[in-house]
Formats: sequence, structure tokens, C-alpha cells
Amino acid sequence: MKEIKKCPHCDAKMVEYRHTFNKGLAHGLYELWLSGGGPSSLRSLRLTRTQWTNFQKLRYWDLVSRTKREGEWMLTSTGLNFITQATPLAKWVWTYRGNAVKFDGDTCFFKDIHDPKYDTREDYVINSQPRGKA
Repeated sequence: MKEIKKCPHCDAKMVEYRHTFNKGLAHGLYELWLSGGGPSSLRSLRLTRTQWTNFQKLRYWDLVSRTKREGEWMLTSTGLNFITQATPLAKWVWTYRGNAVKFDGDTCFFKDIHDPKYDTREDYVINSQPRGKA
């Protein structure tokens, strides 16, 4: 097991975290784009709880930015180009204390990740097949 480095001054953990761009993030970005690009409150977007919780990760790729109003977000030019111009971005971003420090992995395109028929947990349950008795 790796030893976690700590700051010699404040004893805080010095850890980088890797985040993956995935379908849930793509769907959150798409919902913001459908709403006109913002400023939009997350409450006005059709997001699952997981999408809502992880929405802020989109800023690591500079796809969205917060507005001055609490809970409102805007699509950035990078986010708009990613959706409409097929501009690629790195699959992974590494963050340190909430800031992107490096990008890694293959490039990905919005059309390859976003599924307009993204199933919510409720959809998945409705569409699943009950297992028959053996």
C-alpha cells in the first residue's frame, strides 16, 4: 500500500485524484446545452442524483463554469465546441485540491459517449427482465 504524503505545515493529504469522462457527465452537459447553455440551475435540468452530484466535475475539463448566483452553471466555449464541433477531450483528468493538474488517456468525442437514451435507475428497473425460475 502506498504511503500518503502529507503537507509538513498543515498535515493535509497531498493526493491527486483521477476522474473519467463518462455517460453520466455527458448527459449532464447535454441537459445544460438543451436548456440554452445557461445560466441554469441544476434544479431545472433533468439529472439523476448521481449526475447532479458529479456535475461539478465538468469544470475540470473546462466544459462548464459557475455563475455568480448560487447553484447556477453556464456552458463554456470549450463545452459548446465539444458538443457541436466534435472537439475531442482527454478521457481522464487528474485533480489536486479541486483543480485540474493534468490530462491523460485517449481522446474522446461527445457523440461517442453521449447516449440520448441514457437510462436512469428507474428506467433500468422498468426495462429489466425478471429472472425466471430454474
